[in-house]
Amino acid sequence: MISRSPFESFQWKSDIFNCESTDIDSFYLQLEQEMSRLGMVEKKLGEVGKYGVSLYQSPAAKSGLPSLLISAGFHGEEAAGPWGLIHFLSEATPELFERVNLSILPLVNPTGFKRGHRFNKFGENPNRGFEFENGKPKANDNTSVEGKLLLEHSQLLIAASRDGILTCHEDVLSKEAYVYSFEPSQVPGRFSTGLRDALGGYFRIADDGEIDGCPVKDGLIFNHFDTSFEACLVRSGARVGACTETPATQNFDQRVLANSAAMTHFLAICAPLCD
Repeated sequence: MISRSPFESFQWKSDIFNCESTDIDSFYLQLEQEMSRLGMVEKKLGEVGKYGVSLYQSPAAKSGLPSLLISAGFHGEEAAGPWGLIHFLSEATPELFERVNLSILPLVNPTGFKRGHRFNKFGENPNRGFEFENGKPKANDNTSVEGKLLLEHSQLLIAASRDGILTCHEDVLSKEAYVYSFEPSQVPGRFSTGLRDALGGYFRIADDGEIDGCPVKDGLIFNHFDTSFEACLVRSGARVGACTETPATQNFDQRVLANSAAMTHFLAICAPLCD
């Protein structure tokens, strides 16, 4: 297994946004513009350094609609996830909230994002340390500052992800895309294969084999439970879950578009599943 360096810096130029991938000021400015346009409500979860970590939600949740959570930016060198979210939001309209209660964690690891580093400024991995014990999420010795903030608001996040959780990651070592997925079944269903195919519209899908010690078949790592955020939320009751992995050796804007497409597909497939 080839290891990723937690402090190697990655930065790309985006022609879509006309800035560098690490331009956190531009990211927050565009996020604020889209949140204001859509009327989404900010709930501040806490701060890491000088940056806030916030959850944004539909203007008014409606009973009977599926509750879905999209998250990005756990690892700072995986910048196409957060920027893909900005692209996704820019194409959304307020009518979206007539069919889904949407919650968004747009940038979990701002200090890593700004530096283009995988880990946060304390050298912690924000996507590990989400234990599930005695029916409840809890921290362990590997839980990051960001992870502790999320766990402090676990009930809010569990409710927000009741019908599905999508986390958008990237693999800086890969030339191919793949998906970690969770479904209450023995084999992948249309939720898993649909997300994989959404990425497949932009990149080659990973061959069968092994990635990071996990078996890959048909571009999917299926029902692999570890101490990641998404696995913890599935254990906590989310109906389905996924972590998409776009190949960060490929063109940055192509990765932005692929992440945006995955988010669009996630909403399209999860709403009917909850009828």
